[in-house]
Amino acid sequence: MNGDYQRNKIMRAIPVLLFVCVALLTACGPREGARHVFQLKEAPRMLTEELAVAKATETFQKEGYKLDQWQLTRAGNPPSEAPDGTPDQYFDRFSFRPTEGRVSFTNGKRYRTVQVCLEGDQLVCFMFYGL
Repeated sequence: MNGDYQRNKIMRAIPVLLFVCVALLTACGPREGARHVFQLKEAPRMLTEELAVAKATETFQKEGYKLDQWQLTRAGNPPSEAPDGTPDQYFDRFSFRPTEGRVSFTNGKRYRTVQVCLEGDQLVCFMFYGL
């Protein structure tokens, strides 16, 4: 009888434990800031580093960061490259989706990242806070 009681107690605890695990995983996942949507005149052939950095910088300023205190930092090593083969210096383009990537800034002590995504004739940017 004591064994049945313990087994029932454990079985009732499993859903609660699963709920807590899902809640923790959700809370610990990547966080993102407000979406900044930039309407382009037309859909570009590809997302250039120049456009990505310009709109990431504008987003960074809109989020309240002062550019005189922060500077662009070099993208990943080895650097990514645009679909036309041009190497990216500051844009860390996703290899699995070249229309998306990240631009990072540093103030010497901390790093901040803006995620950039080309969606047709719109460029969507938001602060990425990682895991």
